[in-house]
Amino acid sequence: MSLNVKDLHYTLAKQTLLQDINFQAKKGEVVGIIGPNGAGKSTLLKHIAAILPIKKEQIMLDGKDISKLKPREISRHIAYLSQFASFPQISVLESLELGRRSYSGMMLSQLDKEMISQSIEEFDLHKLLHRSIDTLSGGERQKVMIASAMLQEPDVLLLDEPISHLDPKNQLEMLSAIHKVTYEKNLVTLVVLHDLQHAIHYCDSLLMLKLGEIKYHIKTDMLEEKMLEELFDIQTKLYYVSGHIFVYYGHHH
Repeated sequence: MSLNVKDLHYTLAKQTLLQDINFQAKKGEVVGIIGPNGAGKSTLLKHIAAILPIKKEQIMLDGKDISKLKPREISRHIAYLSQFASFPQISVLESLELGRRSYSGMMLSQLDKEMISQSIEEFDLHKLLHRSIDTLSGGERQKVMIASAMLQEPDVLLLDEPISHLDPKNQLEMLSAIHKVTYEKNLVTLVVLHDLQHAIHYCDSLLMLKLGEIKYHIKTDMLEEKMLEELFDIQTKLYYVSGHIFVYYGHHH
């Protein structure tokens, strides 16, 4: 399984938001999308999810042209979690059940119910099941929406700032879960992250965007200070401790 994006270009109100976007992401790989505000990170995910228009053969999933698929077919292949998702007034359990609707319709099978129960266990959602999503904290909502996305059994998982509302402990747990499920289920995972330290530690490769262009697409262990300095226009220093990379901005420590 591989995701191929070819010659993607997007202009809105005479402003170019994406230009000459070309890259490939493979199964079992977490690709971290990083870059300054306005770089086009969220816009790129929306195109891959077919929320924004795409042309013929611009986005191919294992040889399938996404532009030719119907919305329900896309939902079976691609799960997308928006940074600014709106939340309907439904319970947590109903939200999890929606994750299986593209397969089963209105009547859930025994397999669907077993998968939902497993998801409740994995994401520790027992105490939230009968609460309305709009009454949850930001962090609780994020966990529910990611759990629901995973129940779609997607080939591609698109996450736009999935840890933005989580405390440090839950950030680490969520990123570990995303990394684990990507490997176990052979997903192609693209995740937008503003915390570069998390991107370095939990992503296999980095797609570095600036002003709608890909500046670099590298394996994470190939990261260099000059790349980050070009990307963020700030002095950067990388430190290597016990095989891990740590990044500091603006001055040396």
